Amino acid sequence: MNKIKKTDIYFLPIYIILVAGGIFMLMPFLWMISSSLKDMESVFIFPPKWIPKQFIFSNYKELFSSSYYNFGRYYLNTGIVVICRMAGMFVFCSMAAYGFARLNFPFKNVLFLLILSTMMLPIQVLMVPLYFEMRFFGWVNTFKALIVPHALGCFGGAFSIFLLRQYFLSLPKDLEDAAYIDGCSIPKTFVLIMLPQVKTAYAALAIFTFQGAWNDFVWPLIIINDTKKYVISLGISLFIADRDALTNWPLLMGSSVLALLPIIIVFLFFQKYFMRSLVMSGFK
Repeated sequence: MNKIKKTDIYFLPIYIILVAGGIFMLMPFLWMISSSLKDMESVFIFPPKWIPKQFIFSNYKELFSSSYYNFGRYYLNTGIVVICRMAGMFVFCSMAAYGFARLNFPFKNVLFLLILSTMMLPIQVLMVPLYFEMRFFGWVNTFKALIVPHALGCFGGAFSIFLLRQYFLSLPKDLEDAAYIDGCSIPKTFVLIMLPQVKTAYAALAIFTFQGAWNDFVWPLIIINDTKKYVISLGISLFIADRDALTNWPLLMGSSVLALLPIIIVFLFFQKYFMRSLVMSGFK
């Protein structure tokens, strides 16, 4: 018991520092929520008041009811783009990762090294040639330009292939041998036997892919010029200088809160599998 008490006392300063750091990191988010429920004048009151005297929930209502902001459309556009990107990324990157991990074909290692080498290229280097490619296909200012390059792995595909490949390599060869004996083809073995074994990796990949797609700003800014096709990141930028040439801070904070919610929900939903994947990767 004395050893346990000494250990608790030893770790007490660490706990205090961690709690203080956690509160410090939460302060911007709490201020964002507080400001979204105020009017314009209350945002600039000094000293600041964390809890407003009157909660103005109409700020959130205006985001969806205003014809100028049209935040509901931005949410819908972003949802479509994110779902299509994630579906394409999972399908194509899974097939590529399985091929590099379990199949034998000429120049496999060379091709895999070439794919990994693309991780060293900054995203900004790829945007100019990719923009000209989208213009050649006539996809500028369309959802195709937002979905297809990411779904095929142009941005972040190399990391996804590497992550899934490592999990496929860790699976025992006996699974495939048993499937082949039962008459399963390679595609059937891949879909029915191997994919369910790497669901923890898919959870981690889902969080990374969703966050990257939901927060994507630069590529939509380059490729989209019609406000009706804006995603949520571009929609938030409209509040910086709205129709009155002023920054509407309550609406800006409210839109930021709504943009943050899906990421939190996705992380909480996949958190168990994500933490399991970290633990398993540590054992491997």
